[in-house]
Amino acid sequence: MNRPTGIQVCWLLCVAVGVVKIASAAPVPATNVPPAKAQPLVLSGAQPIGNPLDSVSAAVISPWKPLFRGIDIAEGSTQKPRHLKMVAVRVDLQADGIDFLVTPSNGDDPKDVDARTTSEFLAEFKCQAAINGSVFDVFAKTNGQPMDIHGLSKSRGDEYSPANEWDALLISSNREAWIARSPIDAGTAYNGLSGFFACLYQGTNCGTMKDRHPRTIAGVSRDNRYLILMVLDGRQPGYSEGATTAEAAEWTRRLGAFSALNLDGGGSTAMAVQTANGAKLVNRPCGPPPGTERRVGNHLGIFAVPLAD
Repeated sequence: MNRPTGIQVCWLLCVAVGVVKIASAAPVPATNVPPAKAQPLVLSGAQPIGNPLDSVSAAVISPWKPLFRGIDIAEGSTQKPRHLKMVAVRVDLQADGIDFLVTPSNGDDPKDVDARTTSEFLAEFKCQAAINGSVFDVFAKTNGQPMDIHGLSKSRGDEYSPANEWDALLISSNREAWIARSPIDAGTAYNGLSGFFACLYQGTNCGTMKDRHPRTIAGVSRDNRYLILMVLDGRQPGYSEGATTAEAAEWTRRLGAFSALNLDGGGSTAMAVQTANGAKLVNRPCGPPPGTERRVGNHLGIFAVPLAD
């Protein structure tokens, strides 16, 4: 066997010392290593969430159909990338006879308001169309149970629940409507109600792709002529699975909104219209069971004259 030369011995010793130093050194955080590629956000048991435009790109939406003077209705649906059902009303703020009502205060009774379903609200106040409104404190078991509103609730000048950190839909006495960002100045509003946050604001999608639920959305057109009220059903596999707030923003944009507010959703999502036979629910709330309305805190009602008048 050949003996190693002096150079070879030195080289071997250097390698051995280097290995010992590397093995004994404490790990150093890598500050210049690029982050790992982000993975798609996935809900439990769901497929990866993608582009919000995907939820509406294959949707079939009916033309607007006159329902009352100044109120049109449209329906939409898609099966790609999942089942989703939509109903919307469009209110012409310049049409004669249009007026609004946020659920009034219950006066000296406990809390802010008395619980009602959207259909009960429409029938009691004789509106022509109505949707559910703000977040509230408890799930009511009976009609008339006292409830507190979370955020702004202002009914024809009576601001009985103050604004909080959430955004709001405001409507003046001369029927100008706008989405107001927090902090809210409701001084010039005649009717107003908070939702959560704007999902669409001045053309920019402000929503997230975080969760899919039934949604109630109020939007305003760019020229401020139209108020667009939309419900997306959800939590009903094979019928309508719901939408994220970013997806709901794109549906509302498709209907003509430039800014839009995410109102209370989930089991609260409901829209009703007046018919010859009384209040008619035009969407399918998730219940339980499906089709059952939840009693909620406040609503937005729209008054209009019949088409024949």
